[in-house]
Amino acid sequence: MKQDEIDNLIVALKPAAVADLAEDAYARRADVAQVRARAGASAVNPRVVPARRPVRRLALAGGVTAVAAAATALAVAIPSDGPGAGPGGGQDGTLDTRTFLLASAKTAAEQPATRGACWYKRTRMWQDILPFKPGPGVPTPARKSMGRSQNFQARTASSVEDWACAQSGTRMRFGTNGPLDIKVTFPTKKDEAAWKAAGSPPLDVNDGTTVSKPRMVTYSKGSHLVNPVIGSHEIEWKTIAKLPATDGALESYLRRLWQQDRRGGAHGYTAPADFGEYVFVSAWDLFMAPTTPDTRAALYRILARTPSVRVTGQIKDRLGRPGVAVTAQGTSVRLVVDRKSAQLLDFEDRSSALPGKPAGGEYLAFESQGWVNKLGAAPAR
Repeated sequence: MKQDEIDNLIVALKPAAVADLAEDAYARRADVAQVRARAGASAVNPRVVPARRPVRRLALAGGVTAVAAAATALAVAIPSDGPGAGPGGGQDGTLDTRTFLLASAKTAAEQPATRGACWYKRTRMWQDILPFKPGPGVPTPARKSMGRSQNFQARTASSVEDWACAQSGTRMRFGTNGPLDIKVTFPTKKDEAAWKAAGSPPLDVNDGTTVSKPRMVTYSKGSHLVNPVIGSHEIEWKTIAKLPATDGALESYLRRLWQQDRRGGAHGYTAPADFGEYVFVSAWDLFMAPTTPDTRAALYRILARTPSVRVTGQIKDRLGRPGVAVTAQGTSVRLVVDRKSAQLLDFEDRSSALPGKPAGGEYLAFESQGWVNKLGAAPAR
């Protein structure tokens, strides 16, 4: 297959993101831009599409607006494992922010500094399908599914696999496979009956619809699809392993980027006045990239001494995994960190909303990540 044919296939597979990504790499980060805009940043590019890497969200399908889950259903509080149990635990079983983050730094630093041919990630995303309701900034759909307006709610879930493989010189090879393990649930039997009455139309999921079959696509350009982002700065994939490995050096590096963005970054973005907020919003991208154990540990230590960052408690994510919720003042972002391994379990952003609806958001569960020996392979789960 020729490269142009491959590119066309990628566009067909990722209709909500790739066309705009190729024109404006940073515009893909509408979700992060919304968080920063709510914290006082300047207006974002009006051409921004509602998409997050590594998942691609479809904005409209058959008159149904797809958004991620309502904030009230994102996580369930759980009791601690007992007095002082696990890293960061106090004598009464509570979690102290600084203690927990420093313990996570220690755990991260003890991980083996392995490398491989390809970096692998498997991510799961949930989307709430809500009845269409026009309003400011929400255009009337061009068509109505089955000749009528949608009058039901549903939630879809699916997973996607991504690979980034280094080749000779500066060449890279990328791959994506999805949607996988598609699930649909309805909040009530009435909603399910309304969906069936509408002809059981396909519903949006990551990289397709509920009737889509998994497709594996490989490509050799478009690295901005996987590059981590700090503020308005993309970190080139080949330089991720070279990020500073001590908290002093990493903080100096991040402050330099922050100061540049405070003066005005790319695409009209202006960084928030709080440095800790700036770092926290981008932290998940660095934790999900193949940064070294020392860099991850340094990032945890920076967060530990940031007054605006705080632990809010122990929770379970939608996959039922126990973790610790970490937030930052001024943002709508929440991270959930595994207490034992210091691995990031999920990312939650509750910044988006529909007119007349409760605040929505985006919920990504990170199912697996690690080095593999070739594109298409997956680490043991």
